[in-house]
Amino acid sequence: MKKMLITGGSGAIGSMTAYLGVRQGWEVILAYRSNHEAAENLKEDLEKLGGKITLFCGDLTQRSQREALAAACGRVDLLVNNFGTAHYTPFTDETDETIAEVLETNLFSHMALTRLLLPEMLRAKSGSIINISSVWGQTGGSCEVSYSAAKAGLIGFTKALAKEVAPSGITVNCVAPGCVESRMLQELDRDALKEMIPTGRLCSGLDVAKCILFLAEQDQITGQVLSPNGGLYI
Repeated sequence: MKKMLITGGSGAIGSMTAYLGVRQGWEVILAYRSNHEAAENLKEDLEKLGGKITLFCGDLTQRSQREALAAACGRVDLLVNNFGTAHYTPFTDETDETIAEVLETNLFSHMALTRLLLPEMLRAKSGSIINISSVWGQTGGSCEVSYSAAKAGLIGFTKALAKEVAPSGITVNCVAPGCVESRMLQELDRDALKEMIPTGRLCSGLDVAKCILFLAEQDQITGQVLSPNGGLYI
């Protein structure tokens, strides 16, 4: 049975990726930070579908927690770097500390976790890494400068690592969703966002999960950015 690790596992994207993964026969490790109830309920639902599910609770911005997760996982066939946090503020109101926190959460921690799990993939000469960026990593978002920079960094990380590990049979791709219906949008005007999107609807966790599972099965697609955004950015 192939094994996937999903960080940010209790959220909209992580939970739907887990559902699709179980239906396709994957063993799933769900890493989450604090939403115990959502994680436990998701695990129970997935086990009813016959899934093999492992939960890991930890703050992956901390090196010790990343190392503990990597040790618990061993080799994974698919790593989905999904956890992150939104950050809305004018750039002039940012501080060195807030910028560092956003970059750590949305970029540096993903790179560090990937570096821990990559050696096993290299030894096996197979594996897939999928980084969850954002349409703002492609276009930039007003009052989301640090977040946009971090998500753009994930795209650059994806492309560079894809070239490096392709000879070892490993693919590295990126999904850059538009506005996803999730807790991250709780401070924003959803109706105003929908007016910006040609399809007239927000992206769902399922939309993103379908892209993730599609890319996970490809061996000739690497270094690419797939953006389910409803035509917000073309």
